[in-house]
Amino acid sequence: MKPFKLQAVLDYRKRYEDGVHKALLACQEEKDALAAARQAVEAEVHRLLSELAAAKQKDVRIPDLMLYEECIARQKAVVADLDRKLAAAETRVARKRAELLKARQERRTLEILKEKREAAEEKRQQQQEAKFLDEVAVIGFGGHK
Repeated sequence: MKPFKLQAVLDYRKRYEDGVHKALLACQEEKDALAAARQAVEAEVHRLLSELAAAKQKDVRIPDLMLYEECIARQKAVVADLDRKLAAAETRVARKRAELLKARQERRTLEILKEKREAAEEKRQQQQEAKFLDEVAVIGFGGHK
């Protein structure tokens, strides 16, 4: 059977798809890490808010209350920054998914082309074998007369 002329291209497409898949996984891990960090900071904000509410119920000095409010404000700024980074990471993940989908389609197109080429070659070989067997049968039948 003849080798597939586009095998090098198909191999490249497979390697490219694997690379894009790895990049997608890395982006997804980054996004998950950012989401976990955001969740942790958000939990810290809630903890500080509950401590502030408890401190307001007790006799706490105003500078201490202001310190709580400053900490809460800083943590909220961190949450906002993490939200921006998380949105950017989600955009990167979406882009990598689209790139992976395109890479898979291109690879699959080449695989289908290869399968059709192999099927056509197999059919051609079967036709040649049938023709050869027919000739052998005719020669054999002619020899019995």
